[in-house]
Amino acid sequence: MTHIAEDARAFFQPLVDLPASTVVGFEALARFADGTPPPERLAQAEAAGVRDELEMALIELAVRTSVTLPEHAFVTLNASSSTMLAEGLDAILAGTTRAWGLELYEGSAVEESRAVRERISSLGAFLLIDDAGAGLADEKRIVDLRPDIVKIDRLLFWAALEDATERERVASLSRAASSVGARVLVEGIETAEQVDAARELGAVLGQGYFLGRPTPPEDIPAVLAELQRTIGIDTPGL
Repeated sequence: MTHIAEDARAFFQPLVDLPASTVVGFEALARFADGTPPPERLAQAEAAGVRDELEMALIELAVRTSVTLPEHAFVTLNASSSTMLAEGLDAILAGTTRAWGLELYEGSAVEESRAVRERISSLGAFLLIDDAGAGLADEKRIVDLRPDIVKIDRLLFWAALEDATERERVASLSRAASSVGARVLVEGIETAEQVDAARELGAVLGQGYFLGRPTPPEDIPAVLAELQRTIGIDTPGL
């Protein structure tokens, strides 16, 4: 199965607990040797009828590569609903002690919400809704899926910094998240001021270039040390 992703590498981007100023997890992200953006490669795979196989191979790669990350940190893995429901995912995650999150990308089918929620629970993992505020990733989807983490789309976050209507949109998504006991994560944090803005919007988790770029695993210790030195973001156990 891994041959379909033989030119891929797993990079990892820090996820930060904003109130505590600590790195608590990482998002696994694929990077391809020829520079093809992951959405484009996934679209090519879908056209060829092998999207699920590619997603599963990328998940397997990320799980295998993540052994070098801090043991306490959770890792989130991107997948469509069909991949989350596919056989084989449990075998990839079996035998690992790390906490795993499955990020449901915005374009996934909404009618499978109950099956996805049950599947994630059976895996002992937690569920994230990606790109909340974009397309179909709305309040209804949050309530239907009952995720553990809701990720606010970065374009919506940036718009909310300037526009009261967009701030209310974020607030509405945050209320929906709160109604099902989910935490809110803001994507796209690029400045210290945006860290404060994300906190004011009710986010408890943050992600973005200011908090660490997607990085190959061998360079993660240096990135975490730099975060601690420059902006005081700690990493327990490092």
